[in-house]
Amino acid sequence: MRAGPKAAVDGSPLPFRSRKAGAARFAAFCDEFVVTPKGTGARGPMTLRPWQVELVGSVLDPDPRPRLAGWMMPRGQGKSTLVAALGLHDLLLGEEGASVVVAATDERQAGIVFRTAARMVELSEEISGRVQVFRDRLYVPERGASFQVLPAEPKRLEGLDPTLAILDEIGVISRDVYEVVSLAQGKREQSLLLGIGTPGPNPHDSVLTDLRDYAAAHPEDASLVWREFSAAGFEHHPVDCAHCWELANPALDDFLHRDAMAALLPPKTRESTFRRARLCQFVTDTDGAFLPPGTWASLDTGQGIEDGTRVVLALDGSFSDDTTALLLATVSDEPHFDVLDVWERPGGDESYRVPVAEVEQAIRDACRRWDVVEIIADPFRWTRTLQALEAERLPVVEFPHSPARLTAATGDLYSAAVNGRLTHSGDPRLAAHVAAAVITEDARGIRLSKASRSRHARKIDLAACLVMAHSRATWRATHKPRRRVASFR
Repeated sequence: MRAGPKAAVDGSPLPFRSRKAGAARFAAFCDEFVVTPKGTGARGPMTLRPWQVELVGSVLDPDPRPRLAGWMMPRGQGKSTLVAALGLHDLLLGEEGASVVVAATDERQAGIVFRTAARMVELSEEISGRVQVFRDRLYVPERGASFQVLPAEPKRLEGLDPTLAILDEIGVISRDVYEVVSLAQGKREQSLLLGIGTPGPNPHDSVLTDLRDYAAAHPEDASLVWREFSAAGFEHHPVDCAHCWELANPALDDFLHRDAMAALLPPKTRESTFRRARLCQFVTDTDGAFLPPGTWASLDTGQGIEDGTRVVLALDGSFSDDTTALLLATVSDEPHFDVLDVWERPGGDESYRVPVAEVEQAIRDACRRWDVVEIIADPFRWTRTLQALEAERLPVVEFPHSPARLTAATGDLYSAAVNGRLTHSGDPRLAAHVAAAVITEDARGIRLSKASRSRHARKIDLAACLVMAHSRATWRATHKPRRRVASFR
């Protein structure tokens, strides 16, 4: 791939002589110059399906063209690939000085569309010879045209002048980001803000829902185009309903494979998540029990962990109100769990404080009894304890409870539990904490939470330990430590 500000590029126009217009011209451009970057048909010409031509036609064929468009469709329909090609079309064949920008909930998400476009450039000899590729920008010097990815921060999006602005995952995007980008329009004779995505976890507070509702209430407003592929309205149908699958997924049995859909059916994924992501249904029940009924009980072996076993030890600590818990997990790709100890505030004792020294001693004793390869904890409020244990040369590993880390770890734990890839000792305290845990879902993903913030709510501290311990135990099992090689001179 040609890259960098000094890369030599061909200044001549792209040799595209199609006499077609609108969506038909875009389809011809894709067929002649765009190479499918991944998935079904990879490395072959990007030949649009009729439903894709119709979708693009909704924004390219009207006269005058709309200023705002929303496309709602499930995951797996090639949205990112289609809009990446649309961005390249504007970059190379749009007006002089075209400006294509991509923003999303975060820079990583926005980068999906950008990286797809960059890969398309790399795979096309005609396009790569005319476009400079940078880490976060594509640039055509002869036209002064750019295609860039931007962080989803309103202050960084001020002052834009886009011909095409793409907002990815508009179902969860910040309203501030949407408004800053939409209000940047008006300086070009033609410009389009295109929002794509699936329903978010809170459909009552969503830019996507607002656009959908407005389009339904004002069909005469030609400045806004709305298109959707969904099974909305059929939420009462079962999740494996063939009618709903075909209604919502135009790519089904083409480049979206039916067996892959079936493999993700609940309980392997949560029903509400499957309905939103795969059927584009507006599901409001986003908080619920962590595991399906009977799942945890089915994993009970009634066995503890033998002395000397290689384990990780997870600590979820509190100061006064909450429980402090220690949990053991065997180092394995299918770990076994057992409770080490739990400290709870006695009912009515307002002066209770966690016996920190007792917790620290329990950890030391565990390290003598088992082969503890990691002591895992969120350092919040327990920094002093972790520092003291580390000073004793115990294997302390911090596990900060950031949304990104917890989302990945929670998803991995759920998948392992419903697929029988873990076991436990049957300790009733652990069972009670797992049963009390619910899933909270937002734009950043799923995480464990209490059912209520009340101080009297059932405790979930051992469940929090479970998330950390499973993450580190499976990681330890699949990543062999590097062998140090000594060199002598």
